[in-house]
Amino acid sequence: MANKRSFYGDLSLLSAVNLFQPIGLASLSGQLKMRCAENSIIFIFTGGRLNYALSREGHKKIGRILLESRLITTEQLRDCLVEQKTAKKWQRLGSIAVKNGYIQHAQIADLFFTQLKNAFFEAITWEEGRFEFVDTVPLTDEDIVLEENVEPLIMQALFLMDGGGVN
Repeated sequence: MANKRSFYGDLSLLSAVNLFQPIGLASLSGQLKMRCAENSIIFIFTGGRLNYALSREGHKKIGRILLESRLITTEQLRDCLVEQKTAKKWQRLGSIAVKNGYIQHAQIADLFFTQLKNAFFEAITWEEGRFEFVDTVPLTDEDIVLEENVEPLIMQALFLMDGGGVN
């Protein structure tokens, strides 16, 4: 069995900025779970780059975003949900929509990036809470994977926190 490397701590002692930077600089791969009183967010990293973020609160599900953006119809969403529920192997809704030709890969990747950025920007503001990083979380084959460098996201988040405009 491979050794799991992990670290954990308190966000009141180590800010989120100071947590994300070494993950990026050390090119770590794994899962970062962050929790505060109001929310929890999971970030997936590969080689120090952010691949995916999942937030428990305050973020719309991808199906709702696809409908509101008018990228798919209600019927297409229903088809994707049925396929997701009846498939032998679970797949993400966005992956099913791309596979069925309802949307392009670039469109779903843009939506995933927006979700990732929103979760990242929220987590950067947390002054209290807990975190844990574990280095053994593989991504599945069907995942639409982003590979975002942490440093530009940190700079953009700090700019917004300092009263800068929204890009």
